[in-house]
Amino acid sequence: MTDTVREFGHRLFVAPRTAWPLAIARVVIGVALLLWAVTMAQDASALLGDDALVGPEFADGLTRYLPLDSTAAVGVALAALVLVSMAIIVGWRPSFWLVVAFVLLVAIQRRNTMILNSGDIILRDLTLLLALTPTGAAMSVDRVRRHGRDAFWTSGQVAPWGLRIVQLQMVVVYFFAFWSKSGELWQDGTAVSTAFRLQDLQRLPEWSVLVDDIWVVAFLTWSTLVVELALGTLLWVKRLRPALIVVGVLLHLMIDTFVLVGFFGLAMIAGLMTFLDADRIDQAVHRRRADRVPDDDLVPEPAT
Repeated sequence: MTDTVREFGHRLFVAPRTAWPLAIARVVIGVALLLWAVTMAQDASALLGDDALVGPEFADGLTRYLPLDSTAAVGVALAALVLVSMAIIVGWRPSFWLVVAFVLLVAIQRRNTMILNSGDIILRDLTLLLALTPTGAAMSVDRVRRHGRDAFWTSGQVAPWGLRIVQLQMVVVYFFAFWSKSGELWQDGTAVSTAFRLQDLQRLPEWSVLVDDIWVVAFLTWSTLVVELALGTLLWVKRLRPALIVVGVLLHLMIDTFVLVGFFGLAMIAGLMTFLDADRIDQAVHRRRADRVPDDDLVPEPAT
């Protein structure tokens, strides 16, 4: 029994596997950080600057060490976040820059906590958790610099303990998203209609079929509950995982299409990428390379 548990724990947290899922998650979270910084810069003066409704004296968090007490300081922080996100996307020292991005996110977000939403929080959390993982072991400038240009199409072998932390965060978010939807609107199947009627959160003009058709509204409401419960409990089941990832991505894309929820959807999609099958990705990349490059030119994967 002890040996079985030890073997299971070794396979779950220690046994090396390719880093493709972590690298893909790194790119997606980098894009989310870039877009977050760019969109925040458009309203920086009104929300975070000298003349913001919430003045600098009400800032909370890192203001003692990284004060953002002026429009210029906020602009510098956002510009720095743009540059940092680009480094993360291309994979240049991503762990270091993910930590820097986390610090910048906390400082900027704590400048005015009144404008925070769940998307800001999950983006910040996943940025820090991914910093604890070797996201640069695949699809990165670092890998090309160490092993040559051909290494871009290979992945290093990494221990998955950090990956498990990110995955655990994801299932916890999905489970409690389901658990929190216990009100009457979700039980009677009308919650989606209510959400789509909130005019200050509408991204697109209201579609009557999504707010007036009782059968469509009920289907969308209850299917959201089913999907969130499945994502919070069944993502560990390898056989169901591909379908659940697709359903989860579609759920977030639909919500983002119609409702202004910040970058919650894109951040959650980044987290879902950590559940991708590393071996299948590695096989697919290898097959594609084999089709385009003669066998003699294929370079074996460098050791890490």
